Amino acid sequence: MQLLGREAEIHSLRKGLSSNGTMRSAIIIGEKGMGKTALLEAVGVQLLQEENFLLWLAPSSKQNLTPAGWVSQIARNMGASKGVPRDAINQFAQAMGGKLAVLPHWVESDSSHTQENIYHEVAEHFVKELEVIFTTCLPNPCEPLFALDDLDSYSPALLQWLTKDLNKALRASKHFRKARFLFGVSALNTELVEFIEGFGIEKVHDFQLRPLSASQSSQLFKEFSKDKLPMDEVYKRTKGNPAKILNLASKRITVDKNKKSKMNDRTDSTASIFHSLEDEQKLHLIRSAYPNRVNRYSLEFFCPPRDAAFCYNWIKQSPKLSSLAPDGDVILDPEIREEVKRIHAEIKPEEAEQWDALSCVLNAFMGFFPDPNLHWIPVNLQLFHCFNRKLCAQIFDEPAFEQIEMFLDEYEDLFTVNEKQYKMHDEVKLVTSRFSEIGGGQPKDGLLEQIQERWEIDQKAADEKRLSMEQEKANLLTEEEDAKNQIKSLDELKEKLVGDFRKPRSIQAKREYSVGSSPLLIALGVITIGASLFSESIGSYYAAAGIILTLLGFFWPSVDVKKIAKGGSASNGPNLAIETQQRSLDHRIVGLKNRVGSMSGSIKRISSELDRVNTDVSEPYIIVE
Repeated sequence: MQLLGREAEIHSLRKGLSSNGTMRSAIIIGEKGMGKTALLEAVGVQLLQEENFLLWLAPSSKQNLTPAGWVSQIARNMGASKGVPRDAINQFAQAMGGKLAVLPHWVESDSSHTQENIYHEVAEHFVKELEVIFTTCLPNPCEPLFALDDLDSYSPALLQWLTKDLNKALRASKHFRKARFLFGVSALNTELVEFIEGFGIEKVHDFQLRPLSASQSSQLFKEFSKDKLPMDEVYKRTKGNPAKILNLASKRITVDKNKKSKMNDRTDSTASIFHSLEDEQKLHLIRSAYPNRVNRYSLEFFCPPRDAAFCYNWIKQSPKLSSLAPDGDVILDPEIREEVKRIHAEIKPEEAEQWDALSCVLNAFMGFFPDPNLHWIPVNLQLFHCFNRKLCAQIFDEPAFEQIEMFLDEYEDLFTVNEKQYKMHDEVKLVTSRFSEIGGGQPKDGLLEQIQERWEIDQKAADEKRLSMEQEKANLLTEEEDAKNQIKSLDELKEKLVGDFRKPRSIQAKREYSVGSSPLLIALGVITIGASLFSESIGSYYAAAGIILTLLGFFWPSVDVKKIAKGGSASNGPNLAIETQQRSLDHRIVGLKNRVGSMSGSIKRISSELDRVNTDVSEPYIIVE
């Protein structure tokens, strides 16, 4: 089988992992949708066709497996080349089935029971039964190839069992000295590196899957859609991711005007093919006609899981009826598909009508969410009227929340996102609700009650937080206004000081009057009085003059001239004192302005937080009808 854009990888892996190859271990690394699973399966198909004695050991399910479940998956899906006896394969499956029937195959979230001793025996029994197959091939050597896809989804407990119990059992057997390993991961991490090292694999060949080129993307799109979408548009929408290309192709179905006549031309041949099939094969073909993309998961909506597995394997090996997509899904020929559905409507009209309605919902939902491993997420999220990531972290456990975060990053275009609040588009929500009704899964128990309880808690907390922040904001606004008024007053005082400093003529003289004594006049008065004693004629005049001079000497007025500023005091300092006051005022003003800036920042922060609080609880998490 050819995979577009992966020819080099297929060639290298097929050659390296063959019986004559030198590659003991390889790892395919590719993000979701890059086609690592399809590449791994394509390599397996070619090796089983080309090799004579090869066992392809690959579990079909990837997540939440116990060691018993992992071994059981390998037993049911074992591939063998033409040289390996089919009877030996069947006996192995029966032996392992009887051994594992009583053991849990899936990890239960509420279970802590590891059953270490029992799982140690599972590893030994698994290897022992495989050795029986090897002995039936002797003298030819039978070579096992373990193909472990989605290794990064394995639980730590399962990885530990593989590196310890299983690895020990494999190394104790001479038949596994040529065992080879092919891994598939989305990305390497520390845990996987430690696993590989712990398993004892010295050299692992890396195959990093790159996106398809623009031309390759367009070519793949044209293989599955008749829509003439420009090459650049295909690449822009998908970034060369094969799964996204196929999903885009499935959504852009165009009606061929000549389709009816073309189908009429093929009606007889298709009907002939259909009626030539055995009854079980007819049923396989009918079931395959309803899903857009045929895989075990989609077929289980129309039949039990066991029948779905048989149906998928049969249609997968019918190249005349279908084609194999790079992701491993089967695409039934559109014209054959329509004709088979017509035949079904004639044979069982009620069942055909029921299946047609079911397939409309299934195909629409799979068009939105092609990965079955993620379907539980939209089934749960469709209960929300609106939500945010913080709410999801509060309601779901940590592993589930990590998956939800990646899901939201990948499918953000299916949600309306406003201020970190998510709303699933109405069309998507309706399809998801219908998908849940037809058996696509149910939300986790008590989710509605949890959402409602969370809403009430968040509402109360938001009210309390809103009240506290509004009070804090009001206090800051008052303080800010007070500080601004202080700055204004200090600016005015500073301007007055500067004015006084720049206008010295405003300083004027002032006279101050006071009464003091004059020794000279007192002495002159005393002398004059003394002289009056020696003159009889003018003695009285001298005495009077002496007395007057003496009195004036004791009460002599004086004038003191002082320079002071207008309206100021004589005690004001010189220019240096004014400059000192200016610097002091500048320092106080700068401090107040810094305080105002800090308060303004706090007010903006509180306003932003208030907006966020109001946004977070602006709409209820659920709508109660």
